[in-house]
Amino acid sequence: MHPVIEFYLEQRKSQHHLSLQDMWAMPKRMVGDAYLYIPWLLPVTESSKWNRSVPVFNEEDRIFFIENEAIQNKYLHSIDFILDYFCLYREDNKIFPKPELSERKVWLRNIGHESKKISRIIRSLNYCGHPELAKSLQQLAIKLGQEKGVIQEETIGIWTNLLNMAKCNEMM
Repeated sequence: MHPVIEFYLEQRKSQHHLSLQDMWAMPKRMVGDAYLYIPWLLPVTESSKWNRSVPVFNEEDRIFFIENEAIQNKYLHSIDFILDYFCLYREDNKIFPKPELSERKVWLRNIGHESKKISRIIRSLNYCGHPELAKSLQQLAIKLGQEKGVIQEETIGIWTNLLNMAKCNEMM
């Protein structure tokens, strides 16, 4: 069984010896500053160019992950946990800014690769059976990136094309 599936079934810990419950209990600041949770909470089907040793899904793993209701409930809890750091929340298949975000001038900090983390969340949502949520976050990220912040045009372009690139990869 894939390590991330075992992790979500609470049968194993991450390579940093953290359980799913441990990750959900991380201080909010670690979501922005740390990277250790990303491959475990946000699975995708390709490895990162920065860390090729992290577990990635093949198609069989992806289907199992999508079809397992217990895993999906925990996955969406992970998404809610991470979105909360970014001052966002999920309601059904839509993602919204929290009211306190309107008081902030900047949405994402220009450190900790926060924009890359948003990209990873969008990709993971799409790969893990939640294309509507992925599209909702994509649209909101582009809007907030243009309205609130220091998001580079290149990042806006990546977000704009992110789900199109995923569709191309699925066809290959």
